[in-house]
Amino acid sequence: AGVTLKTDDSSNGIAVDQVVFQKRIQRQLQKSPRYPGVLQEFITGLEAYIENPDRFRSCLLPCVPHLSNGDSSCSSVSSFQESLLRMLLGIEMLQTLIINTLLEKLPEFMSDGAAEGGLSIPHMIINQLKWLDRVVDAKELSVKLMELVSVAPVEVQRDIITSLPEILEDSQHNDIARQLNALLQENTQLTVPILDSLSSLSLSSSLLMKVREAVMAMLAAVQLEDLPVVVKFILHTVSASDANEVVCNLRKKLELEQCVLPPVLQASQIRIKSKGAGAANVSTPAGGSSQDSVTLTLDCIKSAVRFQKTISEAWLKVIESADDHRVIDLLVLFILHATNSNQSRRGAERILKLKVRTGLIQEALLQRTFRDYSQVMRGYFSSILALAQSLLRSPDPCVVPFGGHMHRHSFTAFDSYCQQEVVGSLVTHVCSGVGGEVDMALDLLCGLVLEKPSEMALYSVFVKGILDYMDNLTPQQIRKLFSLLSKLAFGQQQQGSHIQDDMHIVIRKQLSSTVPKYKRIGIIGAVMIVGSMAAFRPKAKESQAGSLSQETLRQVTALLELVKSSSESSPEAAALYYDELANLIYSSSLDPQVQEMIGTSVLDDFQDDFVVDLGPDIPGSFLFPACAMYNLDDEESQGCIAVNLLPLLANETQNKGE
Repeated sequence: AGVTLKTDDSSNGIAVDQVVFQKRIQRQLQKSPRYPGVLQEFITGLEAYIENPDRFRSCLLPCVPHLSNGDSSCSSVSSFQESLLRMLLGIEMLQTLIINTLLEKLPEFMSDGAAEGGLSIPHMIINQLKWLDRVVDAKELSVKLMELVSVAPVEVQRDIITSLPEILEDSQHNDIARQLNALLQENTQLTVPILDSLSSLSLSSSLLMKVREAVMAMLAAVQLEDLPVVVKFILHTVSASDANEVVCNLRKKLELEQCVLPPVLQASQIRIKSKGAGAANVSTPAGGSSQDSVTLTLDCIKSAVRFQKTISEAWLKVIESADDHRVIDLLVLFILHATNSNQSRRGAERILKLKVRTGLIQEALLQRTFRDYSQVMRGYFSSILALAQSLLRSPDPCVVPFGGHMHRHSFTAFDSYCQQEVVGSLVTHVCSGVGGEVDMALDLLCGLVLEKPSEMALYSVFVKGILDYMDNLTPQQIRKLFSLLSKLAFGQQQQGSHIQDDMHIVIRKQLSSTVPKYKRIGIIGAVMIVGSMAAFRPKAKESQAGSLSQETLRQVTALLELVKSSSESSPEAAALYYDELANLIYSSSLDPQVQEMIGTSVLDDFQDDFVVDLGPDIPGSFLFPACAMYNLDDEESQGCIAVNLLPLLANETQNKGE
């Protein structure tokens, strides 16, 4: 008929096209005087031939085309041909008998692993049954396949179940779905293949609803690694009429808090596992696989809300109507904001603001979400940052702090790229000139410098850019700005040292200005720099002489002298300088050498400017009589001194009059 059978384990050869081969076999059988009994004889001979495992394997492999001399059909042989058994299955009079033979042979190989080359005989047998042009007795085939499922090992069960949509005709889909639904309740190991198969079957709406309800009921008990498939099946079988109900039930049953262990327990599990296994076996964190499963689950939700408008609307309604919010609510809001739909994006932003304003979503939930799901949330960083920016610039003071929390947690939980974006965002808010927005952004930057100094030092060049936008900042905001810049530039982290020269240039430029506004900026900035340069390092507490190097002490002294000389001509500037110094001494811990130097300098200035020796007469003409009051010196002292208030006031009044 055109097929050459091999006696070894090599593939059978074929010299004609498979259609020609099938027609020849069918014609020979029909012409036989023993027809139809010859069909059973043919099957008996085939069974005897494939009794040998190598021959059976050859009959399952595609035939190799080859030319046969004198055969006019050889020119039509294509480069790919089906296996011998697959071609025999295409002959309708033999199909049922061949199927019975294959399914009877399958149990013989159930316990065998994959053969050399990774080929599994049960898998090859099942593949023979896929995509047949016509199944003669589909009902009988479905019965036999389900009988095999009931006795086969798990791997074979999975293979059969996932192949059912490709084997059975549409007329059998509802019947097989009912059986799979029943099996789903009995065997959780088969959850994924059953749901994969059910997703590909053509089911009636009533049966589909029944199956979905059964799947929803078992959601809490499903294995974590199976969760993405379960959620995908539930969402992809939703209709517009029941979307709200299904999403509401899914939200209630999807307890993500139980899916990912807290970091402390993850570390504990790793230690327990490492005691009984080598380091190579525990190189993957315990929480990695669980976070991967949660990520895949959220990807299923993301796919559903992106391509099904009814699903996205249902999620928005369900979250808006809820009062007891959980991690899933925040994550879904981030997902909805990440979609291309403007309606979903605006809806997610509106609901988040509403829930924050009413106190139903608080910072504790946000912190827990970042702590346990940072790996999951990394994929939605752009949406998280956009929402944080929207909250931070909101005119509603109730939601602004929550936007700050989102910025801070994003910086501490994510990688360097995200950290850079967060710093850039906060710098933009500072440069906006909007009062509340500027204050919150500066407070966040100051907090991050204290909490993560090494990381923040890497992005000091971005923060330095705020120096170009100081015109719109208040004195208090300028104080915060120079406080964080000086900590970055002169702190113990060397990464920020490259902006020291820039800061000195800015300070000198501002101090030399004759405009009071800019001179004020220079004074505030210089004192903040002194506070960072002269900070008392805890590790040097035992050294009472101080921990500053002579070079640093020289720079601090020079900077203070520069501020002093720049403010001498303006009483307002001088007053601000002493005010800032007093605030620095009160609020900071300075090196003892610097404290002593500042004390000596201020005392000398006070004595030179305000303290005079008091004689019997007070020279000068005044608007009212001058006298010494309050007994500054004891009566027994030889020389008297006084604070020279009235003469100084009189001189100033006279100068103004002139």
